[in-house]
Amino acid sequence: MKYTDNQYKAIHTLDKNLLITACAGSGKTEVISQRIVEIIKSGVNPSEIIAFTYTEKAASELQARVLKKCKEQLPEQTGIAEMYVGTIHSWCLKILQDSMYKYQKYGVLDEIKLKLFIDKYFKESGMMDLNFERFKDTGHFTSLISALRESETLENIDESYIEALRKYESLLHRHYYFDFSMIMTQLIEEARNDENLYQKLKDSTKYLIVDEYQDVNPIQEEIVKLFDEMNCNLCVVGDDDQTIFQWRGSDVNYIQGFQNRYDNVEYIKLEDNFRCSKGIIDVALNCITNNTKRLEKSMNASGHQDYERGDILFNQYEDISSENQAIVDSINNLIGVEFKDKLETKSRGLDYGDMVILVRKWKKAKPIMEALSDANIPFIVTGVNELFNRPEIQSAKAIFSYLQGEIDSTILELYWQGLSSKINSSDLREAIAYLDKKIPHRDTYYEAFNIQDIYMTFIEKAGISEDVFENDEDNSLGYNSEEIVFYNLGMFSQIINDFETIYFKTDPQWKLSSFMNFLKYSAENYYPEGWLNNTFKTPNAVQIMTIFQSKGLEFPVVFIPGLNRNYLPSSKPTGKNATILKSILSLPIRDVERYATGTEDERRLLYVAITRAKKFLLISRSPDGRMQGKESEFCQEIRQSEYLFTSKGRDYSERNKTTPQYLGELANISLNFTLLKAFFDCPYSFKFWSFYGFQNPLGARIGYGSAIHRSLMEMHREAIEGNVLDKSEIPELVDRHTNFPYALSVVEGDMTKRAIKSVEVYHDKNQDEFPTIEYAEKDIQLDLGDGIIVNGQMDLIKRKKLDGTEERVIIDFKSTEDAQAYNATIDQLQLYALGYKELTGDNADFLEIYNLDKNDSHKNELTANDLDDMKNRIIDAANKIRNNELEHTCNDPKCVCRFKSKRN
Repeated sequence: MKYTDNQYKAIHTLDKNLLITACAGSGKTEVISQRIVEIIKSGVNPSEIIAFTYTEKAASELQARVLKKCKEQLPEQTGIAEMYVGTIHSWCLKILQDSMYKYQKYGVLDEIKLKLFIDKYFKESGMMDLNFERFKDTGHFTSLISALRESETLENIDESYIEALRKYESLLHRHYYFDFSMIMTQLIEEARNDENLYQKLKDSTKYLIVDEYQDVNPIQEEIVKLFDEMNCNLCVVGDDDQTIFQWRGSDVNYIQGFQNRYDNVEYIKLEDNFRCSKGIIDVALNCITNNTKRLEKSMNASGHQDYERGDILFNQYEDISSENQAIVDSINNLIGVEFKDKLETKSRGLDYGDMVILVRKWKKAKPIMEALSDANIPFIVTGVNELFNRPEIQSAKAIFSYLQGEIDSTILELYWQGLSSKINSSDLREAIAYLDKKIPHRDTYYEAFNIQDIYMTFIEKAGISEDVFENDEDNSLGYNSEEIVFYNLGMFSQIINDFETIYFKTDPQWKLSSFMNFLKYSAENYYPEGWLNNTFKTPNAVQIMTIFQSKGLEFPVVFIPGLNRNYLPSSKPTGKNATILKSILSLPIRDVERYATGTEDERRLLYVAITRAKKFLLISRSPDGRMQGKESEFCQEIRQSEYLFTSKGRDYSERNKTTPQYLGELANISLNFTLLKAFFDCPYSFKFWSFYGFQNPLGARIGYGSAIHRSLMEMHREAIEGNVLDKSEIPELVDRHTNFPYALSVVEGDMTKRAIKSVEVYHDKNQDEFPTIEYAEKDIQLDLGDGIIVNGQMDLIKRKKLDGTEERVIIDFKSTEDAQAYNATIDQLQLYALGYKELTGDNADFLEIYNLDKNDSHKNELTANDLDDMKNRIIDAANKIRNNELEHTCNDPKCVCRFKSKRN
């Protein structure tokens, strides 16, 4: 690739701290990835490089690009898997758990589970210290706590906040949980107070790259400063014009003041936009240059997209209906218009998937969705919480309404039979008879009332499979009807999992009523429709999303409707949101004003929306109620562009048209060894768990296998360092790794004793071979090209000599008690062997499965043919997964899965 002078300079500046401001479409990911390759070429070990990205999706893209470049430019390079590419949160968790064994048993609560957790332990959470009400103020409380912990607090903070924070963090520690903020604060605290950890980080990290630096908050900046103190080379990349998350605590001052806070900084501007036409860039600059607080920079049209008259329009309409109809008409008129993706490629016809409609608030999306649906235009919506309006979700809820006694069996049957005439009545009655045995009573044992298991078993007994929902009708979502139903049923399984993660051990009757209240009062606001979770498939459909969600994306055609005052820029928050904001603004936090969205923040948002467009930019507005009756103040700004004008009814009939062809980027697919093992076992089981997102039922014995596994990890890693643990230390070792969150104390005590015994037997039997350990719990990565990446972690690798012959043995531990987590097979170990070769350049000789319950093992010789066959199987599996070439049920009569259709 031919780089611009500034791109080349950014790629090859390796001896200074580097600030890169990258305008929209400037190829920053290409620059970052090539710079990482240059760092490796200079002799730096990949393990000494850290790259922070804002999202896991961005990490996957950067990782795939680096691997591809390494394969092309450094074909002999090994150990690429040891380079960290991912979010700051994930890195902090990894360091804490790898470096300090006490954190191995900690889990992470996402936003939903955190609210459930706080509601359950309200009296201990610190909420009462702030006079907050249970359930009603939970979101308010978590917002305040996050703002306090992720920001730089000033002096004279109120004692009530300090006490609330102390109780909150103590509660999380007591149950071995982190929230997302706490992962970072704990890492900083440990690194500051633990000299060994500090030195380890200093010795092991030479280069830090931070992407989307304009969005870091104070606690994330504290981590960047920590690396600077360790003499790590810093490279931060971002664009202050695209700072759109200040309401989450992001602080634009960090990128704008980077040169003043750090020494020896080279400042490079990437001002060439390769995405947008000259006209779109002109509109964007007429918008963003009105901001007074921004780094000085320009943006040049350097791509192949030519501006043609009519590409950029700003139309005003009398009412919402007319505006939305104009969007529908424009979509239909643009279908088939010639478009060139790259200079060297042939033109193709635009299709639905090339278009996006960007909204500032979700209220705007609903009438647009209705207009598209009426016109039979396929569309997908990212992030609208409409799940509970779906009939299959209402039917799923009815299962538990029946158990609660709120409806009778006739109503429950009607719910499910209303979904499809193919659902068999006798199967439904069998499923309901099963429910009758599960109605909780006063003496029901808590583990016997397993909501997830009840849900899964009901679906199985009722014969609810994909084939009962098949039909030939087109729909406007870009998915088959049976897929939509099962994605949403899978999302309901996730809802159950979220709830039971916190409430599994509670009294069954109270648990059921609490679950029904969760569904009624909270869950509806938390969950999108299930099919939105599919990261493998992008249907050919118009996308509707918020401007925030569009960050980092690009489209040939962008619609921005509703450019009204009090919409964009947004009006001030009202109701509960206003109350939360007022509370945050009262906190003694430095630069607390950033949490209140201002005009310059909103202008950045419009700038981001405009620069998503490659060629066509269609902006519109119409009066939308009393509050949004007048045009936005931004309209006057963008009208200064000579490229923007009004032209209603433009049908693009003057343009060349050809057959519509949606290319859709071939999505990178990142799998792990366990997922692939599941695919090899039963492709439909993989689809059920991984595509549709169904969750396995929880159980009291969860954690047993993990406790042993983690104990062995510490034992092995200490042995590598020359510290062989004495048998007398094993009870304390196991206790450090023991966490049985769903077991009563009696069961917990019994499992702890069994785990200690298992580890003691293993120690006695294997300690003589500890000196042969090469790696323990080693991350590996397999790049198979074409965007197919497989990640995993090997339990143990031994390198030993027998009669002068060196052999390398890859070992995977298996626990009969926890088969779901440790169902290792030779297939899976062959995957590990591929990863081991990519990590070290060496071939493994043997694969060994070690059963921890029986303390015996089986060793198999590995051949080159085994690895070639496995590589081909992985590529075949990945392509089938990516192209959704998966059956609607399991058709293998020998398979032991639970998914065979009753109609087979």
